Amino acid sequence: MSARTRGEIKALVRAHTGRTKEDLENSLCDTALKMALLRHHFKDAQSSPSDFVITEDATEVDVSSISDLINVVTARIVEADGSRNRILKLKTRSWWDDHVVNAEDNQKGWPVYGIRWGSKILLDRPATSGIELRLRVTTTKTFSSDSTECPIAVLDVFIEHYVTAHVFKSLQDSDSYRDWAISALGAQYLISGKIGGELANAIEADSIGDTAMEIKAEPHDTPSTREDGVSVENLIEGHGDFGSTRWWR
Repeated sequence: MSARTRGEIKALVRAHTGRTKEDLENSLCDTALKMALLRHHFKDAQSSPSDFVITEDATEVDVSSISDLINVVTARIVEADGSRNRILKLKTRSWWDDHVVNAEDNQKGWPVYGIRWGSKILLDRPATSGIELRLRVTTTKTFSSDSTECPIAVLDVFIEHYVTAHVFKSLQDSDSYRDWAISALGAQYLISGKIGGELANAIEADSIGDTAMEIKAEPHDTPSTREDGVSVENLIEGHGDFGSTRWWR
């Protein structure tokens, strides 16, 4: 089933509240998307990996070409004309101040640590030649019109409940605001900031939605004792069980 459109979400909000607040509803739909993205790297908001050339001896990379950047999901240093690569570990500013201080003073080579600083990624050392920075990021998502489906599909129910809560808040209906806020974000959110409710459900769905069943060998089972799986010969080169026929599931 496809995600609800903004218009469908707003129709539900109006059914819940008995009021129409067009501009507020539109704004709150986008606010709910941004709030959720600050809590989780939803797959629908993640970019394909993008490569940025690192100039030899540079200690920073300009990534301002990424519009509406929210978070860096993964960062990796890759060999421009080869296959070697390594993770670039992104650190906090306090860690950076304690351990890097002045990147130009460190030995030239492949950067190991980095930090996001505005529209730049700072590197912990002057870069050697022939390497690039590969980033996967999340970017801001918005509804462009009432016919737009929720840009992050698993969030449409959360957005409905979040917008409903805040429309009630604008109407100074505290009890209804609290009930719908708890439904959207969980009872502990208003106390300690711990996420629950429909946002937690969406995060869980996003985290497990693309997980495939793990296939593994079970050496002592036979087809006569199992109702699932298949008997195959292990032809994985270098595997300790190479050449054996086992029951796999």
